[in-house]
Amino acid sequence: MGDDPDGGSMNCVNCGCRLTFFNETDALWSGTDRALCHSCRKKITPFLEEPAQGDNLTHLRDRRDALVARGLTPEGYAHLTEYCKHLDALLSKRHRDLPDEIPAEPIPETGEDPTGAGETAQSPSAGGDLRAALSAQRKANERLETRLDAVSTELGDATRLLCDRMERLGERIRLLIYLASIGAAGGVLAFLVSLIVLFR
Repeated sequence: MGDDPDGGSMNCVNCGCRLTFFNETDALWSGTDRALCHSCRKKITPFLEEPAQGDNLTHLRDRRDALVARGLTPEGYAHLTEYCKHLDALLSKRHRDLPDEIPAEPIPETGEDPTGAGETAQSPSAGGDLRAALSAQRKANERLETRLDAVSTELGDATRLLCDRMERLGERIRLLIYLASIGAAGGVLAFLVSLIVLFR
């Protein structure tokens, strides 16, 4: 979120309008202090909700013209670029944590089926095929676990942002109730004053 030169107010990262209690939205990712106003957030919502087929940065470049047509400025595009780089960095980190090759565990040469089905191994090639299948399954399980970790992290961030948004909404509702009560009290006071003036 950009600061004004006076150091006090915050501005929308896309259009530059001043962000207030009523038009500020949540940051796109944790780790940035910049945000969009409600109007600019609506302009990029279709892009945020659209799943990327490849990496997020390429997806953004493919959608640039459509976003600019909806009102995305160069500053807003730079902010979305930072967001996509953040998402791609998270995914690449999880891919780096996944080992390329998982050594297959040796199968005991007892003539028994390691799956526990009670069948005996028929030939060395059958044991090699079984080891390859177990290794492939182990890799698939690791990839699935990595993907689940990524989804879990994204859901955690989304839940945190939602909780922050609900808390801000509650504060805004309390402020509106307070302003409405002040307005009602002022109206009653004006009515009483008018009665006093009429019956004097």
